[in-house]
Amino acid sequence: MVNQVDNSIDQMGEQIGQGIDDAAKDITSGLKKTGEKTGDFGENWRDYLTPNNAEKFVSVALLFPLFMTVVLWLLTRVSGWVYGQYFLPLYDFFFAIFQIAIFLVKALFLIGSGLGVAAAGYVLYKNESKRTVWGWLTGAATVLSFLGCLGINQSYPYNGLTQTFKILGWVAVVWGIDTCSRVLLQKLGIDVEPIISRDLAAYRDFYQTYRAKHEAEEKAEKEEIAKAQNGQAGPVSYFDGTGAGLFGTYLLYALLTIITCGFAAPWLNCAIQRWRTKHMVVDGKRVTFNGTGASLLGHWILWEFLTVITCGLFAFFIPVGLQKWNMNHTYYEGEKGAEDSRFDGNTFQYIGYNIMQFLLLVVAFGLAYPWTHKMILRWQTKHQLINNDRLIYDGTALGMLVRALVVILTLVIPFAFLASPWAYCWLWRYQYSHTHVDHSSAE
Repeated sequence: MVNQVDNSIDQMGEQIGQGIDDAAKDITSGLKKTGEKTGDFGENWRDYLTPNNAEKFVSVALLFPLFMTVVLWLLTRVSGWVYGQYFLPLYDFFFAIFQIAIFLVKALFLIGSGLGVAAAGYVLYKNESKRTVWGWLTGAATVLSFLGCLGINQSYPYNGLTQTFKILGWVAVVWGIDTCSRVLLQKLGIDVEPIISRDLAAYRDFYQTYRAKHEAEEKAEKEEIAKAQNGQAGPVSYFDGTGAGLFGTYLLYALLTIITCGFAAPWLNCAIQRWRTKHMVVDGKRVTFNGTGASLLGHWILWEFLTVITCGLFAFFIPVGLQKWNMNHTYYEGEKGAEDSRFDGNTFQYIGYNIMQFLLLVVAFGLAYPWTHKMILRWQTKHQLINNDRLIYDGTALGMLVRALVVILTLVIPFAFLASPWAYCWLWRYQYSHTHVDHSSAE
C-alpha cells in the first residue's frame, strides 16, 4: 500500500515536471521565432543608442506615471481577488509573490523614468537643433515624470509632498500625450512647437488608418469564409459567431447563475459551449455539442464537494475535468456521435504549464503573457480530439496579443464585462482560424 502511494506521488511529480519542461520548450521556441524578427539586438545594442531612438524613448517615458498607475491597479485587483479566495496553505506564498511583483513593477518604472531624464539630456546634448523652448520643456517634463513615479512609488511623511509629486507626474503625462503625437506619429521631434489641433488630428488619422486596415482584414476574412461555405475554396477553419448573437445567451444564463447562487453554472457552461461550437468550423467541418446542464450537474456537485473537503486543492483538477467532459460531448455535425471525441491531457501537466506561466508573468512583469497564452492554448489544442481527429493550433503570440489584452480589460474594468461577448468572439475568430486537424499525428 505504501509503495503504491509512493509510486503515485512519484508519477504525479514526473507529470508536473514534464508539464513544466514542455512549457519551457514551447516558450523557448516562441522566443526564438520572435528573436529572428528582433535581429541581433543583444550583440549590437550600441547601434540603437541614437539620438533619434532616444527621442522616441523620451516621448514614451513621459507616460510612465500613467502606465505605472494602471499596472499597479491591475496587480492590486488581481491580488485582492486571490487573497479573497483564501487558498489556505498557499495564502502566504501568493502574498509574497504579489509583494515581490509590486516591488519589481515600481522599480522598473522608476528606473525607466530616470532613464527618460538621461535620454532627454542625451538628445539635447547631441543635437543643437533640439535646444528650442519646446525641447527644453520636454526635458523638464521628463523630470516631472520621474517625480510622478517617485510619488506613486512611496508615501512621504509629508502627504502634501507625495500628492504634489503625483500631480507633477500627471502634468508630464499630458505633455507626453502631445509629444508622442509629434515624435512617434508625425515624426517632427521634441523641438517643434505643439499645436493641439494638429497633434490631436494625428491621433485621429492614426485611428482611421488602423480602422481601415482592420476593416479590410475583416472583409477579406468574411469573403474567404463565404467562398468556403459555397464550396469555392478548399477546407478552411473559421469562426462565424458574433458578439450580438452571444450576448443574449451570456446575459440570460449569467443572471440565472447569480440568482441561483451558482446552481445554474452547469447550464451556463453548456449554453456557451453549444453556441461556440456551432459557430466553429475546423478544416471545412462544422462542429456541434450535445451536452446538457442536467447531465453535467452531477459532476459539478461532486467537484464542488471534493473542493470543500480538500480545502480547495481539488479546484486544480476541475479545469481539466470540465475540458474532458466538454470534449466528450463534441463532434462533427452530420457525423457519428461524440464517442470518439476526447481530451487526453491530464491535470498534472496542466499544473506544470500554469506554474511556468505564473513564474514567467511575474519575472517579466506580465509582458510574457502573449507567449504564455499561446503556450497554454497549444497544449490544450493538441490534446483535443474530435471524432478521432487530433487538433493543432498554429497561431502566433503577437497575432493574439491585442485580442487577449482586450478580453482581459473587459474582465477587470468595472461594467466592461458587458462588452466581453464581442471581445471573446474577436478572440475566437483568430483562435479557430488557426485551429486545424493534425494530419501528421495520423501518419
